[in-house]
Amino acid sequence: MKKGYVVMLVVLFVALTTAAVYAIGSGNGPMGKDGSGHHQGGEMGMGPMGPMANLNLSKDQLSKMWQLKEKYHNDTQALRYELFQKSMELKTIYADPKTSDAAILAKQKEVNALRQQMEDKMVQLKLEQRKILTPEQLQKFSEGGCWGGGHGSMRGFGPASGNKKFGPETPSKN
Repeated sequence: MKKGYVVMLVVLFVALTTAAVYAIGSGNGPMGKDGSGHHQGGEMGMGPMGPMANLNLSKDQLSKMWQLKEKYHNDTQALRYELFQKSMELKTIYADPKTSDAAILAKQKEVNALRQQMEDKMVQLKLEQRKILTPEQLQKFSEGGCWGGGHGSMRGFGPASGNKKFGPETPSKN
């Protein structure tokens, strides 16, 4: 019994270690391949400011950006959970051959509405982040193509962003 327990622990340790090494090595870990926070679909997107790292933000700007990120994270926690739940429900009903097309379409509409809410909150975050940057930083950031324009709430910059660049988009100067 003891020998089986030790073997099971060793196997579990190796599996966890392998998963961690793979995640870090593939660039899909919490800080991405280069440690910059650039990674696919993670929670941070700003790593140690990720795409904003080359903007030479002041300590005050950094502090304000992190406060916005935390506020966004807290404000969207329930929405992210609900989106996760609805997405899992959608996956489940897709797998059920007895589920009607109408039921699948209805559930997909629920998921889409939640995604739109997340996208709206991301836009609000970006608008707040713009207010922190100087005109020169905004221009430099815009030239890097980091304003987003991708699919879903996982694109653009800031929390929950991926590192997808779909070409530069210049923000309006209103």
